[in-house]
Amino acid sequence: MDTFLIVISILICVAGALVSFTAKFIVKKMKLTQRQVIKGIDDQKNLESLKEQKAIMKVKLIGAAIFLPGMIVLYLILKI
Repeated sequence: MDTFLIVISILICVAGALVSFTAKFIVKKMKLTQRQVIKGIDDQKNLESLKEQKAIMKVKLIGAAIFLPGMIVLYLILKI
């Protein structure tokens, strides 16, 4: 059972890391920049840059949220 949990937790960690490392590609592919709302910025050049950065950070946070449970389970199993 421990081997199964170790393999599953490693797969979850890898999935979370992949989401975090490919965040820029995911944002461009899914066009998440267009869905972002930023208030109080008048300059269009800065606005587009901020929208892209905001979308990338959201995807990276989701990747971290996927990665963290796998790492916690792996730590608890291997702590012995």
